[in-house]
Amino acid sequence: MDQFRIPPVSPLLGSTLPNFFRLIKKGHIDPKYYFKLFLTFLIIAIATPFHLWEKIWFSKKLKRYNFKEPPVFIIGHWRSGTTLLHTSLCKDPEAGYVTTYQSVFPNNLASKWLFKPIMALKIPRCRPSDNMPLHPDYPQEDELAFSNCQPYAYYTFFYFPDKYKAIYDQSVHHKGLTPEEKERWFAIYQNLLKKAMLNTGGKRLIIKNPVNTARIKHILKLYPDAKFLYIYRNPVSTFLSSRLFFQRLLPTITLRKLDNNAIEEMVFDVYSRLINDYLDQKNLIPQENILEIRYEDLIKDPEKCIKTIYSQLLKKDFNSVRNIFSTYFTSAKGYKKNLYEIDRPFMDKINTRLKKFMDLYHYDIPEEVIITE
Repeated sequence: MDQFRIPPVSPLLGSTLPNFFRLIKKGHIDPKYYFKLFLTFLIIAIATPFHLWEKIWFSKKLKRYNFKEPPVFIIGHWRSGTTLLHTSLCKDPEAGYVTTYQSVFPNNLASKWLFKPIMALKIPRCRPSDNMPLHPDYPQEDELAFSNCQPYAYYTFFYFPDKYKAIYDQSVHHKGLTPEEKERWFAIYQNLLKKAMLNTGGKRLIIKNPVNTARIKHILKLYPDAKFLYIYRNPVSTFLSSRLFFQRLLPTITLRKLDNNAIEEMVFDVYSRLINDYLDQKNLIPQENILEIRYEDLIKDPEKCIKTIYSQLLKKDFNSVRNIFSTYFTSAKGYKKNLYEIDRPFMDKINTRLKKFMDLYHYDIPEEVIITE
């Protein structure tokens, strides 16, 4: 797997100036990142007139827009198959979604004619973590976009990973937010999703965001009829893949150095927090509006899984789109899992930390894990 290669600017380049300054005050910034932040600031300053045009362009459109169908939220821990499921469902012509471009430049959709070609020149062809294709117009999760719109999104931890616990409590549970800040949080998220639909069209919004796994009560406040697709994977595979993912990603975008041991502990802790929050809240969802699927079943027979989603959750005719999915799954064949070689003491540590979830979902040590004595 190749290393992440990101230009010498921060993903904050798609933020607004007020939000940029709010975010960089959230933690200590190591001096080695000052120049990166300066370049990022210059880009935001150049884009600021377009941010004003964005507000004018979308003001009336957002007020008039109403969702034609209840939004669909794909939830589950990072590296558990959320991207594959999201990409698959967005092949339906009726799907609307946040694009990769919007995920970085949520405040520049009205000026995408200028900024999207620039992004297209720099974006890699595939996501380094798993070789999933990348393109400015492809579906993407919305949490990075959300962090570039307001300061209470979880991906603020990208920049200050040593503050991840406080950021999780604030962005997921709204701990410490004033009533006005909470109201603004909901309003901005609502507008972000409306803009996604205005940008891509379609009748059915498909949103993928692992953080929303722990935000069910907030999602239901905005969309009482929302539908949820929860995908889960062997916790050992999920942990090892997430650890590798964040150990490679964070050094390229952080503003505060964090060693690999600290990242490992963070992945253990956030896994438990996220899944426990899901278990505490999932009963808030009407039974007919939630479907849980196993990643292993999706990989084994993706068309069967998608058909189940259409019949049991979406209540839609799968036959009308069967050919679209068949063609996509045929072209996507050939994916190979990563192999992980770990020693017995570390495997014992994983079993101890994740035993509750291994038992809950009836998993054992996966075949892609090689244990050395």
